[in-house]
Amino acid sequence: MLVIRATPANRSAAIEEMVERAQLSATVYVVEQANQRQLLYGVSVFGYRQDVDSGGILLRLRAAPMFVEAPVGVIRTAGFEIFPTGESPDHFDVQLIAGVTETEPDRPESEIRDAAVRLLDLAAEMRPNPFYSGYTDD
Repeated sequence: MLVIRATPANRSAAIEEMVERAQLSATVYVVEQANQRQLLYGVSVFGYRQDVDSGGILLRLRAAPMFVEAPVGVIRTAGFEIFPTGESPDHFDVQLIAGVTETEPDRPESEIRDAAVRLLDLAAEMRPNPFYSGYTDD
């Protein structure tokens, strides 16, 4: 299976967006892991099987001018956990910072940024989303 992430038009903006989303996620969501509740420093992704056309996913991400994808095995081998999240069976979150419990202080932004860079380094080159509508929420 591969994961796909909608992203802004350049690498630095993509990293900053991942950091912001992971920080927000950690203020709202927790996951049960190793019998403890951990903050979910999650980055939203969609999964699909390699033999399936990714067009259906990219169509849902029309507001994103670019996307990246990476094999799940590569992401897990690099030490990132992947959790099913949301109501869609193909929606997941990649945990950027694992093992942080609710009683611990927030992780420094630099640590989250380093993890986002590591994750983006695992992905293939950013590619244009063929279904991009030109819409932005900025």
